[in-house]
Amino acid sequence: MGDKRIPRDRGSALRRLALFLSFLISGGLLLFPRLPVLLMLILLCVTVTGLRLPPGRRLWPLYALLGAVLLISLARTGPVHVESLAISFANFMGALALLNVYLQASPGALARDLYAILRWMAIQAVATVVLAHAVGFLFVPVSFADNTFQSLLLVFNYHVMIEDAGGLIRPDGFFFEPGVFQFYLNLYLYLALFVFRDPRHVALAVMAVLSTQSTTGILICMLLLGTALLQRLGAGGLRRKVATALVALVVAPPVVYLGYGNVSDKLFGETQGSSWAREYDLFTGLNVIAENPLLGIGFDHDRYLSASGRLGYADTLLKDESVEDRPTSNGLVYLTYSLGIPMAMLLFLCMFRQTLFHHRVLIGLWLSLSMFGEAIVFTPFVMMVIFSAFLARRPSVVAARVRSARVPTT
Repeated sequence: MGDKRIPRDRGSALRRLALFLSFLISGGLLLFPRLPVLLMLILLCVTVTGLRLPPGRRLWPLYALLGAVLLISLARTGPVHVESLAISFANFMGALALLNVYLQASPGALARDLYAILRWMAIQAVATVVLAHAVGFLFVPVSFADNTFQSLLLVFNYHVMIEDAGGLIRPDGFFFEPGVFQFYLNLYLYLALFVFRDPRHVALAVMAVLSTQSTTGILICMLLLGTALLQRLGAGGLRRKVATALVALVVAPPVVYLGYGNVSDKLFGETQGSSWAREYDLFTGLNVIAENPLLGIGFDHDRYLSASGRLGYADTLLKDESVEDRPTSNGLVYLTYSLGIPMAMLLFLCMFRQTLFHHRVLIGLWLSLSMFGEAIVFTPFVMMVIFSAFLARRPSVVAARVRSARVPTT
């Protein structure tokens, strides 16, 4: 897994730092202060691009989108919450700055940068599990903003829920929970399977995703592996097909077994409280959306908490203290109650129309399934992918950024 297969180009170090900072804003531990990191991200992007912007005709649909979001925020009934609106638009500016970096970078730069960063995060995930069980006494508790996690050098991190006690630990990486970590690890798996096509990285990515024990993560992993299997079986000669089938026979049983066990445990076992919480967030969010279908209620979390207190899902099996002042964990619900159904549907469709990755349906499923369980939709990295669908033209250079990223093995 040496660096010779992922060549550096001019400015790659600053680009990769900016990309990594976008990860920290898009689901990172609360230990990382959001606004200073966001400011650093924007400054790095400006440094890399030198304030150069694509021609205005390329970006006018994106500017129109941001104008429409601002208009919706000002036109809806109720007070305008300036702070939440400003924070959301600051995240949008971070996404736009990062998108501009990769529009001006060489073809394949985004894939190479992601691959260079994410493989170390996959190693981090697997190593956290091994170290926590082998030398757990080296981990120390770190508390921040009422959250406590176990950490070794602030690199190998995990936290234990009551329902997880006694089982394998679930690595958090640099993120606030394993469900966010899997989002990036599955992107690494996608790149390993469909762009760089390296079996060693595929194996590492699968182990990393499975280590998070995230139901959503395992389902996405199975979807990516299944699609890659069908693609390989449908191309090449008989020898290649036989080799692919043999690999699938070895890999499929443990992945399917772990996936089935994880889903069963979440629905019927000791960790079913997680599924109850997701159910509560979904139906409560739908109630809030039904009361504000066209323009939503905005980005103000306090306004959502007030509405959810009145419209909370009555048939939940969660205890009262578990739903009191509970923000939603559902990113698609968050998207819809914030902006209303029409705008949310547009942005949802753009998950499947982005232009930074070649396999649009797979990327759309990866995004939408992950957002269903994590409310990180209005963050720079996620919005960068969505914003790419609003480029006025989709020239071959944009669509080719991932197709051209593959580096021949030596």
